[in-house]
Amino acid sequence: DQAKLKAAYTELSKIYLTDVPSFSLMYRPELFYTVNESVWTNFPQQGSKSEKGIEIPPYDLTDGYGIAGLYTIKLVNGK
Repeated sequence: DQAKLKAAYTELSKIYLTDVPSFSLMYRPELFYTVNESVWTNFPQQGSKSEKGIEIPPYDLTDGYGIAGLYTIKLVNGK
């Protein structure tokens, strides 16, 4: 029965929205990350450009155009 199903989902949504202490509106881990620059440095940052003048998005360098950032990082101490 569609009406009963709709009523059940509506009630579950009310319980979730009033009793759950927090919930994610959007989760994009590629946009929020931290790096340790003790070994590698020069990670892309907002507004940064590569040596060739190409803007690279400050993503976590695992997919899409964020991979281009792997070509800009530099080894600390040049080892």
